[in-house]
Formats: sequence, C-alpha cells, structure tokens
Amino acid sequence: AVAPARARLGRGALLGVSAHSLAEVRAAREAGADYVTLSPIFLTASKPGYGPALGLAALGEAAALMPVVALGGLDPTTAPSCRAVGAAAVAVMGAVMRAPEVGGPIQALA
Repeated sequence: AVAPARARLGRGALLGVSAHSLAEVRAAREAGADYVTLSPIFLTASKPGYGPALGLAALGEAAALMPVVALGGLDPTTAPSCRAVGAAAVAVMGAVMRAPEVGGPIQALA
C-alpha cells in the first residue's frame, strides 16, 4: 500500500506500484505513487497468470496519467513501440534469459 510506504519512507523516496490494468494505474496515481510498472503489455510465457495482454493503446493511456515502466513480452523489437507511446522505461526479462548470448538483446535495447 502506498500510504504506509510513503509514511515510512518519506516524500524523498521514489515509490512505485505494480499494476495490471488502467484502473490499478489510476488507483496508484491517486494514492500518491511516483510511477507504476504495467504488465503484461504483450503476451508473455514468463507470467501467464497476469491476464490478457494490455497492448500499446492501454500503455499509452497509462503513460498519459503517470510515469510507466512497461513489462511483459518485451524484446528488442517491441520495446521501441512502448517508448513511442510514452513508456518512461521498459523492463525485459524473457528475451534476455532465453538468448544464447545475453549481450545481443541487451545491446539491441540500449
């Protein structure tokens, strides 16, 4: 919960919340979070239980509300589209973990 975390950490702390819908993004903003992670943006094998892919339109809508870190199904080909619709940052796990040489996907994301 944002309120107890903010009370303990103070206004100077950067406080983020995990969100899986636009309603959760709105609630995080209203509660005083500084940013959200939003997922899954695209289909992902690593976290199948977090619901259907939200897509770029929802990501753009969320990014208009507050800073968003896009998660879920991202790789070097999908990350730029997330940034293009307003994501403040992207986080990539599967594409890096599945790569025979992790330097390739990491360099492609830079």
